[in-house]
Amino acid sequence: MKQNSLKIILGSSSIYRAKLLSKYVSDFESIAPEINETEYKGESPQDLSMRLAKTKARKIAESNPQDIVIGSDQVVSFKNKNIGKKTDYESAYQTIIKFSGEKIYFYTGVVIVIKESKIELEHLDKTIIEFKSFGRKELEIYLNSQEIFDSTAAVKYESKKFQLLIKQIITEDKQAIIGLPMNWVMKQLKKIELDKI
Repeated sequence: MKQNSLKIILGSSSIYRAKLLSKYVSDFESIAPEINETEYKGESPQDLSMRLAKTKARKIAESNPQDIVIGSDQVVSFKNKNIGKKTDYESAYQTIIKFSGEKIYFYTGVVIVIKESKIELEHLDKTIIEFKSFGRKELEIYLNSQEIFDSTAAVKYESKKFQLLIKQIITEDKQAIIGLPMNWVMKQLKKIELDKI
């Protein structure tokens, strides 16, 4: 997608979201929103992901009111418990081994804000990953292939070794697992672009 007059800002420090967006948008800026991501007591994964996506987009839009700001957040739910990022091998192992033969639910909230135009669009993507029954050996093959651990629930869908653990994925947009539901995002950006011509 080519840019006309409006600048696109991705309100995220995620290299994975930036890489994904760059496949579709040639020119954008990434700004880390620096917000408190602590979940509220009893907050559902759906509400948490949407609240954080809105907070990120609105914060960046405050100082960039004319621009298109995209905020996104992702929460994984497993047995009614929210799971955040895993940052080392051991926590990744202890998290994923519990997924054997089970399902996890990815909720990816995304919000597009143009403050000056009073535009705020939002979308919540739900993706279900059902895992095969796997053991220590299969999991270690995946984990040993990772150089860093910095993703939600230590899931890296783009990894072929991770995909070997999966039985099936139920989703409208597989890219949402990586961090942005691009089908919805691009549909909205095209609408905004047409409206501004």
